[in-house]
Amino acid sequence: MSRTYSSCLASCKAWDVDLQRPDDDFWPCKILEINVKATFIASRKPPQQEDDDGEEGKKSAMARKTVREECHKVPLEQLLNDIVTEDWNDTSIWDVLDSMQIPIHRSTVDEIVRCVLRMVARECYKDRNVLRMRVEIEALVDEEPDFVEGDVYSIDVEADDFRETAEAITKLRNVVVEEAVVENSLCSICLVEFLEGSEISGTPCSHVFHDRCIRAWLKKCSKKFCPNCVTILA
Repeated sequence: MSRTYSSCLASCKAWDVDLQRPDDDFWPCKILEINVKATFIASRKPPQQEDDDGEEGKKSAMARKTVREECHKVPLEQLLNDIVTEDWNDTSIWDVLDSMQIPIHRSTVDEIVRCVLRMVARECYKDRNVLRMRVEIEALVDEEPDFVEGDVYSIDVEADDFRETAEAITKLRNVVVEEAVVENSLCSICLVEFLEGSEISGTPCSHVFHDRCIRAWLKKCSKKFCPNCVTILA
């Protein structure tokens, strides 16, 4: 098993990749190819400094952002059997996340599972031997993961609002757009109407947005507030 981290999941997004390759038909069974990009953000305590009056102060906090990307292939039929039985601790998805030392949250597995089920249900994928998906995860951790040198890259970044962003994102809830909501309803960030049956994100103050829009908004704003009513979210 992977190491246990004190962590907060900042985000997890999964989507299908409509791509076929000449060697796909050589696989003896249906395969799910999962391309995972995991970003680990480890906060560092800011060093102490003295101001002109000799008093101690703090420099801006910094963080080490470590990015790891891997491609995993898992048997699709076995994965679907695991999903049906909800044996979450023994699924190939769990194994993929665990092998990359990604802190595992049930919401992360749920996001990936929903994407897999959507792909399986789509007519264009029914005759494919290899289904492909992309998963991007951001996690705040108290210490940097211990990776083998060469399979990751790291950069130092300012860490002032990473934890506030994560706290605000964890307060969002999934909302399924119903017919009554669709009429004259649009995302106030991108000004595009919601599609009936799609999943959007709701804030604690009961406003809804496209998930990608509200996440981008929270990441860009220094103050984490609702775009509609300015309620502070973190």
